[in-house]
This record gives sequence, structure tokens and C-alpha cells, in this order.
Amino acid sequence: MKARFAGLTVLLALVSAIVIVGGKSAHSAPAIEKKGNLLVNGSFEEGPDTDKFVSLNEGSKDIKGWIVTRGQIDYVTGYWKAADGKAALDLNGSPGFGGVKQTFATRKGQRYRVTFSFAGNPEGTNPNKKMGVSAAGQKEEFTANTNGKTKEDLGWETKKWEFKADDKETTLEFYSLMTDDENCGPALDNVSVMEID
Repeated sequence: MKARFAGLTVLLALVSAIVIVGGKSAHSAPAIEKKGNLLVNGSFEEGPDTDKFVSLNEGSKDIKGWIVTRGQIDYVTGYWKAADGKAALDLNGSPGFGGVKQTFATRKGQRYRVTFSFAGNPEGTNPNKKMGVSAAGQKEEFTANTNGKTKEDLGWETKKWEFKADDKETTLEFYSLMTDDENCGPALDNVSVMEID
């Protein structure tokens, strides 16, 4: 009788284990990892305190996640309306032709889409504000026309650009392509990088 009861107990334990495991596999499919923005501080919200703008020189790391490149830029928080949040960049400083870069993890051979808000500082002598973007040895140029634009409405446009990674880390850079009007240049905000399925 004891042997039969012990056998029944083992059998019930085994059935329970199968039901629990089966229930888990039936109701708990592995979560699909949703990949968000690979960049830190893509809208430049974490930066220096200013109620208008502050000029940052080449090498500055005052904007979290980003390094200023090439020359001087202006970090703008109140001088004109940003595309997202309160902060944006003028890639021409006061004065200077600058840029910003950020390095992030990538997978070799994987394609990535860069999305960003682009406009131009509506002040200055040249209405055509030119900017370059580069990553993994690939690059593209963008131009914003500021005719009819104001500080209250820069006419922000969403732009997209794609590149293919060639290493486990990639540096993305945005930079002014202006050769004149070194105080009023291309405006940048709301940058994101995501894998392309």
C-alpha cells in the first residue's frame, strides 16, 4: 500500500511539473526586444544652463553624450523654438563652423536609420544653411532654406539617412558645411538612430 501511494505521489508530481512547464511555454512566449534610440540625449536636453544660448568650443563635452567637433557651436535653449523639448543646436557658433559627434555600439554589417529634425538659423546673410552627416565612412549633405522663417517658427523638417556599420562601434557626426555667415548656421534637434529590420 505504501509503495502504491508513493508511486501515485511521484506520478502526480510529474504530471504537475508537465502542466506547469507546458503552461509556461504556452502562455509566456519570449519577449521580443524592442530596440529604441541607440543615442544618449538625442534631443540635447541635458546640457549647459542658459536661457538663450551658450557657445561651446571644439572638444567640449558639456552636452551629455556628445562632443563638439571642428569648431564652435551654439547650444540654444531660449533664443528660438526647438523642434523637441527646449534645446537645439546651431552648428555655427559665435563665430565658427562646428559640429557634434557621438559614438555608440553597432553590429558590423547591420543597417541603421538616422532620423533628425533639421532647419536653419533664420538670421544672417545666407538663407541656405548646409549641413553634413557622416558615419562608418559614409556621408550625406542637407540644405535648409530659411526664407520666410522666424525664430518662433524655424520650419523644422524631419530628415532620414541610412548607413551600414563596419565595426562594433560607430561615430555619428553632424557638422556645418557653411563657408560664410559663421554666426548663423544649420539647426539640429531630436536625433535618433535605430536598426533597420
